[in-house]
Amino acid sequence: MKEVQNIGKRMPYAEREDYLNGLISQATEQAILQGARGKEQGASGKTRVIRMWMAAAAAALVLIGGVAITYFHQNDTEELVAEQTTTGPIDQFLDNLTDDEAQQLAYYEIEDIPEYY
Repeated sequence: MKEVQNIGKRMPYAEREDYLNGLISQATEQAILQGARGKEQGASGKTRVIRMWMAAAAAALVLIGGVAITYFHQNDTEELVAEQTTTGPIDQFLDNLTDDEAQQLAYYEIEDIPEYY
């Protein structure tokens, strides 16, 4: 057991101390620069929110306008519908059918269609 405990434990990769210090200083500088940019962009962040609200309001106006145009256009087309005053032979035939005959007409099938060669 002493042999297992005496095995040296070390990291597989060793980094130089100056490399680690440079990496830490670069990360710190980047964080400071991003914090300064965030303060500078604070005003543009407010404009971004205002633009978002303006876009939402514009979308709502377009939606309401579309619904209103559709509603008024639909009412206009109902007034323009013309009625057919003359009836054709099919309409006369269907008007003379009883309810039972109309139900049988829905279930009418041609069993075999003749084939001509």
